Amino acid sequence: MTRNHYLCVFLYVYSIECAKILGVFPVPSISHQIVFQPIWKELSLRGHEVTVITPNPLRDALLSNLTEIDVSSSAKRAMDNSNIMKNLDITKSVFSRIMFGNHLLDALVKEELEQEEVSELIKSDETFDLIILQVFAMQPVVYGFGARFGSPIIIGISTLEVFLHTHDTFGNPTHALVTPDMMLGFKGDLTFANKVESLLFNIWYRMLYYWYALPNADKVARKYFGEDIPYLGDIERNTSLLLVNLNPIMHGVRPNVPNVIEINQIHIKKKKPLPGDIQKYLDSSPQGIVYFSLGSNVKSANLTESTRDVIIRAMAELPYKVLWKWENDYLPGKPDNVMIRKWLPQQDVLGHPHIKVFVTQGGLQSIEESITNGVPMIGLPFMSDQPTNVKRITELGMGLGLDYRTMNKEQLRDAIIEVAENKKYKDQVNNSRMILVDQPMKGVEKAVWWIEYVLRHKGAKHLRSAAADMSFYEYFMIDVICFLLVCVSFSIYATIRVYCLVVWSVRKPRSKVKSN
Repeated sequence: MTRNHYLCVFLYVYSIECAKILGVFPVPSISHQIVFQPIWKELSLRGHEVTVITPNPLRDALLSNLTEIDVSSSAKRAMDNSNIMKNLDITKSVFSRIMFGNHLLDALVKEELEQEEVSELIKSDETFDLIILQVFAMQPVVYGFGARFGSPIIIGISTLEVFLHTHDTFGNPTHALVTPDMMLGFKGDLTFANKVESLLFNIWYRMLYYWYALPNADKVARKYFGEDIPYLGDIERNTSLLLVNLNPIMHGVRPNVPNVIEINQIHIKKKKPLPGDIQKYLDSSPQGIVYFSLGSNVKSANLTESTRDVIIRAMAELPYKVLWKWENDYLPGKPDNVMIRKWLPQQDVLGHPHIKVFVTQGGLQSIEESITNGVPMIGLPFMSDQPTNVKRITELGMGLGLDYRTMNKEQLRDAIIEVAENKKYKDQVNNSRMILVDQPMKGVEKAVWWIEYVLRHKGAKHLRSAAADMSFYEYFMIDVICFLLVCVSFSIYATIRVYCLVVWSVRKPRSKVKSN
C-alpha cells in the first residue's frame, strides 16, 4: 500500500472518530453534573469537538476543543422560587410530586433556552454529528435540539433510574410488579395493595405523559426550535442509545434491551490530598469520625429549626467527632465535637480511615462513593429516589434509615452508634464494594466506548427492539386479547344455544307422548 493510500485510510478513520458533539445537561445539580463532566471531558480529550450546555462548566483551559455554555444564571432564576425541598418532599403524593417536577423543569428549560448564548446557538448554521441529551423526569423539550441541528444521532443519558416513558422509547420492559417505578418507593416483596397501586400508576403515568406532558412540550419546542420540526414524540423515539447510571447493588436486576446500557462509578475519582485543616482534624480522631452531608440539593442549612435541633443534640452526645457540611458561616448551638465547612471534597473525606459512618440524604452518587470507600451509612431521605435508596441500604444491611420528620435525639444518636460499632454493617458494605468495583472497565470508558460505537455505525438501529415501534395496544396485545375474548364469548354463546336446542328437541317429543 502506497503512502497516499495510508493517508487516505487515516483521514477516513479520523473523519469518523472525530465528531462534532453537542451535550445538553440542563439540571442545576452538581450531584448530577459530576456524572456528565467526566464524559464530555474524555470525549474532548479524544479529539472530538465538543459543545456543552451546562450550569456547571469545567472551565479547563487545557481542553482546547471544548466549548461550554454556562446556563447557571438562567437555572438559578428558575430554581430560586421553586421551594424544591417542600414540593418534592416524600410526604407529598406521587401525583403532586410529578406534577410539580414537570412544572419546575418546564420553567427551567424555558429560562435556559432564552439565554442569549443558547438562543444564538439555536439560530446559528451550526451542525452536529451527535447530540447527548440529559434524560430527566417528564420534560422532553430538549429533544428539539435533535431536530434543529440536521437530525443528528441522539443519545440519552440519565444519572438515576428513568421514568416509564423513557423505557417506552426503547421498547424496554416495564412490568408493574417486577420493576415498579422508582417514584413509588417499592422494594422487596410487594403487598397486594402495592401491586394494584403499581399497575394503576403505570396506566395513569402513560396517560399523563402521552396525552398532556408530551403535547405541551411539543408546543414549547416549536416556539424555540421552529414550527417545521417533527412531532417531539417522533424525535424522542429516534434516540439511538440510553446510558443510565445504575449499579448492581442499589438497583438489582432488570431486563434491558441491547441499546439500554447501564453505567456506574463514572464520577469516582482518584484520591487527592485533603485540605490541611481537614486532614489534621481527621488524623487527630482515632476514635472515629461521623461525616454528615445532605448533598447539594437538600442542604443542611435549609433544615427546619426543630430538625436541626434534634441533629445538634444527637451529635453532642456522640463519642466521636463530627465533620458536617454546613452551608453557612455559623451553626447556632454548634457542639464542641463538630467541625463545619461550607464545602468538602466528599470522596477524599470518605476515603479517610477514621470515617466510621456517613449520614447522608440517600442520593445515588453519595451512596456509590460511600460503598466504594467501604463506609456504612445512616440514611435521612427527603425526596425523589432517596427513600427507595435508603430502603435498599437497610435491606442489604449497609446501614440504617430514619425519618427526619419524626426522629428524636435518642434515635439518631443510637442509630449512629449502632452502625459505627456493629461490625456487620462495615462487613456488608465491603461485600457490596467488591461486587460494585468488579467491572470489566471503568464507567467513563464504558460510556465513551458506547458513544463512539454509535458514531462508528451512524446510529444503532441494529440494536433497536421491535417493541419500541409498537403502539401501546399492540405491545400489550390488547387487539389480540379483545379478538380472543370475542371468540371465546361467541363460542360460549354458541355452545349454550346448541345445548338449549338439544334439550328442547329432546324434551318436546316426550311431552307429546305423555299428553297422548
